[in-house]
Amino acid sequence: MCLTKDGQFEMSVNEAGRDELIELLNGLDRKHEHFHMAPEEFEHDCAVAEIPYRTTDRVLSWGKVLFRPDDWDREHFSHVTTENPEGST
Repeated sequence: MCLTKDGQFEMSVNEAGRDELIELLNGLDRKHEHFHMAPEEFEHDCAVAEIPYRTTDRVLSWGKVLFRPDDWDREHFSHVTTENPEGST
């Protein structure tokens, strides 16, 4: 995972990494609502490499993916919902 020199987020995955990421995403639900991404030696849910593809990339070593159902957002984070006329999405 990285930020490019222009500030764009990029995640490069090989076949095995893609399959693992899809499995983790499909496993998100109201009971298991997040997973962690970290360098392999920390043995979190999803291992990430810390080798940049380009010398100008800023490597992101840590991440968290959160499942947020719309009803949770309406109740706890209404500023991110499209129903909130004052918020923007």
